[in-house]
Amino acid sequence: MNAVATYHDRVPDDRDRKRTLLLDWLTAHDTHRVALHDGGPIESPQILTRLRAALPAPEESVYVLVRRDAPTMPLYVGRAAQPVKRWEGHLRNLLKSTARTEAWRVHFQHPLDLYVVPVTAMQGPPIPCFPVTVGAVEAQLISLAQDTSPALLNHEGVRR
Repeated sequence: MNAVATYHDRVPDDRDRKRTLLLDWLTAHDTHRVALHDGGPIESPQILTRLRAALPAPEESVYVLVRRDAPTMPLYVGRAAQPVKRWEGHLRNLLKSTARTEAWRVHFQHPLDLYVVPVTAMQGPPIPCFPVTVGAVEAQLISLAQDTSPALLNHEGVRR
């Protein structure tokens, strides 16, 4: 056995703590969870109708896409001043055939939910003592999710 420990061996794994922070934040905002898609073929009009019904007066929000059977494993985290319009763009992009859209389409085979949390309804930051602004919360959620969710479609610092 090597007497010299590697950096990885000395640093404690904090995935459980990050998973707990993520779970706590999502649970606190569960009233903002929308049934987005029931799985199978992507039917944009039906998805947009659901979003419009759930968000009659949209406002600046952070959104988190999750599989219904794994609601604490984010697939995508984003922000938008008008979430329905942003999702119109996401769905339009799914019509294109790219490696990125193929990764999204795989997830749409399953029932999906979308947390759409307006800044005005945020119960606090995902990570204690951090700011509660739309950009800060989005960055915190992406950071937590990329360390705990192998299926995450976006990453911190990647322009979207």
